[in-house]
Amino acid sequence: MISLFSANIRVLLVSFCLSTGFLCFSSAVQAQEKPLLIEKINSKLYLYTTFNTFDGTRYAANAAYLITKKGVILFDTPWDSTQYQPLLDSIKQKHNLPVIAVYATHWHEDRAGGFAYYNRIGIPTYATKMTNDLLKANHKAQAAHLVDINKTYKIGGQSFVLNFFGPGHSMDNVVVWFPEYKILDGGCFIKSSEARDLGFTADGDIKSWKPSLARLLTKYPQINMVIPGHDAWRDKGQIKRTEALLTEKQ
Repeated sequence: MISLFSANIRVLLVSFCLSTGFLCFSSAVQAQEKPLLIEKINSKLYLYTTFNTFDGTRYAANAAYLITKKGVILFDTPWDSTQYQPLLDSIKQKHNLPVIAVYATHWHEDRAGGFAYYNRIGIPTYATKMTNDLLKANHKAQAAHLVDINKTYKIGGQSFVLNFFGPGHSMDNVVVWFPEYKILDGGCFIKSSEARDLGFTADGDIKSWKPSLARLLTKYPQINMVIPGHDAWRDKGQIKRTEALLTEKQ
């Protein structure tokens, strides 16, 4: 009787998951096993996620791409080097458009690691002078072109701004603002609402991070959506969580 009861309970639980659409453990594992995830934010802006391991823990790295009339613009490169080309292929298959530019939000591997590959195949790469200087100092491939911070770029009917509000996660971290949608791609400057700590900070400035964040909020008091650099991104508590983690470090 007990074993039969247990079996029936298992069947009911599986049926419940399937019928209600809840994410069961097996489907969560399957999602994590996919090396590249692409999710729609709106008709022009998409979020893509790749994965890698740091200090023995597997993390998701979030990045964005923007669809314009001239082609697709990437903001940051995949963290997983095996996904540099599959990302291009997926975008081509999904939108029938080429990637025409790649911008990095700072110099670390999860943001600019694909520069060497994209330079080699002829896709223009962009970064701030500070990011390029840090890439050079760390013997990494640099962007082919420099960008101006706080300038509104208009490409193919879409616009975006790369802002530098000061050091934080890294000395060169910039954020990307999409004014038409009031969406902020925070990169690693903004932590996930589920983040337990500030993560890797050896190349940054924790003391300057909170004032830098305050300058961002002064510039953009109304933000519809924030994309954090890593992990969960759908919640709306990313900035508050980042502030809380920084307060703990004061």
